[in-house]
Amino acid sequence: MAENDNGSLAPPPEDSGSSGRSISLIIKLSAAILILLILALLAFALVAALTAAETWAPFVQIFRDVLIIIIVVESVLIVTAFAILILQAAGFIIMLKTEIKPILDNARETTRLTKATAEFVSQNSIDPLIQIKSFISGLLGFLREIIRIRALLQTDPAEGQDDEVS
Repeated sequence: MAENDNGSLAPPPEDSGSSGRSISLIIKLSAAILILLILALLAFALVAALTAAETWAPFVQIFRDVLIIIIVVESVLIVTAFAILILQAAGFIIMLKTEIKPILDNARETTRLTKATAEFVSQNSIDPLIQIKSFISGLLGFLREIIRIRALLQTDPAEGQDDEVS
């Protein structure tokens, strides 16, 4: 026994993987034993039919009838399992139509609204800001050129005389 956080004794934690493996092993062993039993009975019936047919004929007929009943029961189980599979597939398709389709429709609507919001923001805030920035950049460039022209026109007369003498 292991001690818990609160000090009480508790059983050690079980490994869920080992219990699954033991159940699988039991199922495999029981299936193998059942198959071996059926094969042994078939071999016994074949030997009995070949050696003393009249003596073993009633037992072989009973064994045959039991095998036919087992096969019929298996057939009924297989048809039932197939019908359940079809019902499950139909339920899955209904679930897809009722649950997945609304989710996809909601995603489409969200995408449409996002696109409309992006266009609205672009037209009403981004485009005007770009136009204002372009206008201000052009205005500053124009003013810069005017200042350069004014600086060129306002040359110092003393500088102009020095250039002629040299």
